[in-house]
Order: sequence, then structure tokens, then C-alpha cells
Amino acid sequence: GNKYMTQLELVNNVLRRLREDQVTSIADNAYSQLLAMWLNDGITEVTNAYDFTALRHDISVAIAIGQSDYDLANTIAMGGDVPNDERVTTLESLLMWIGSRPHAYLYADASATDVDHFLRYITPDDMKRKQQLDSDPNTYPSFFTLETDTAGKGLALTVWPEPASVRELRLTFWTPQAELAIDGTDDATSIIVPNKPVEAYVHLTAANERGEEIGEPGNMLERVYLARLAEIIEAAMSSDVRANRYESRRD
Repeated sequence: GNKYMTQLELVNNVLRRLREDQVTSIADNAYSQLLAMWLNDGITEVTNAYDFTALRHDISVAIAIGQSDYDLANTIAMGGDVPNDERVTTLESLLMWIGSRPHAYLYADASATDVDHFLRYITPDDMKRKQQLDSDPNTYPSFFTLETDTAGKGLALTVWPEPASVRELRLTFWTPQAELAIDGTDDATSIIVPNKPVEAYVHLTAANERGEEIGEPGNMLERVYLARLAEIIEAAMSSDVRANRYESRRD
């Protein structure tokens, strides 16, 4: 399989290509920090180029009796409702859909493999109306909505009717990688979008900024970057078609 490079590994690869000394941390010097800033730009560029499956992630929410609101912006360890080994939502997260149906499935419990039923998405305004007007006798939720959480960090989930029994709700989101810090705290953070075009982008940007007098000229590096990006998109598209996943969309 394709192992993801860490922020530090990728920056050191580019330093090697630029014939510069490698660093033990991004925070070691101003130049490694500059490369790490361009690395963030490269991640954004590659993220915007294609809907890479690596950015999709499931969140399994333990639905509790009498609890309608859930925090999807924080892990359980941080006081939220996202399992500690799963990715949280951010303000850029998008819910995944298949046709007109959201990826929102209710299961009897965490070990269940058969879907109990599907939840319907409604707007936050519709949710407020339901909560005020409906006295729904259901024992499990059939509707949900998503809003920005109060801290403005990610998404908050509301389900209706209020659960009268324990269930597990599994949702699928598309969330871009959060911007990586350049102070050394993200040295060991993996780059989850395809690494080769990101590395080529950082190398190209660094070479252009230098007015590259050594090594490969910039226009050649640009061709390398565009070729890497095209290769990775073509590979991703063909695997999507094989998996019949092209009908999923972000919304």
C-alpha cells in the first residue's frame, strides 16, 4: 500500500532535492518553515483538484436515550461525540450523498452490520419546527440536521424524534486536511492527500522562488508537478469507476 509521508518527511525530501541540509523538526529554521507553508498550499491545490477518497471518513455516533444533540467537532476525549480513533468534522466538512439519500444509517448497535433504517436530512429550520410541533411516538430518530457548532469549529448534529432507545448512527463526510502548524507540533502528522503531487508542488514553488539557478529549471518542474497530478487523478478516477463510487457526491 501507499504509505503516507509525514510533514517532516515530505519537507526533508524537498530539502534533499534542493541540495539543502535536512532538519530534525520543521521549527529548526526559517527555510523549513517556509517549505511547510508551501506544503499547506500544495495540500489545498491537490485537494481542490479531485474528490480523493482519502478525505472521506465515517463517524459512528452512539445515540443515547433522550439526547437529540451531538458534537461532531470534537472526539469523546475532548468532550465531543466522535470516537477517539475517528476524524472529526471541520467547518469545511461536507456530508456525502448517494443520489438523493445522505450517507446516514441507523444501526441497532456498534456491532450491527445490517442497517436498521435510513435517516432523512432536513434543514435546521425544519428541525426547529418539528421539535416545536411534532410529538412523534417513534422510539428512534428518522430525521437529522447539521449546523455549525457553537464554538464555530465544526458540525453539530441534531436528530428527531428524541431517541427512546440506544442506537448507532453512521455518517460519512468529506473533510479536507486541516492546515498543518509550522512550529514543529505537526512534524509527525501524515499528509493524507496523494503525496507525490504535493511534494512536486513544494519543490516547484521553492525552485521558482529561488529563481532556480541550480538543479532543474522551473518549467521542467512544473511539467513534473502537472504530470504527477494527472497520474494520480487518472488512477483515482479509474478505481472510482471500478468501485462504482462515482455516484457519491459531496453536498
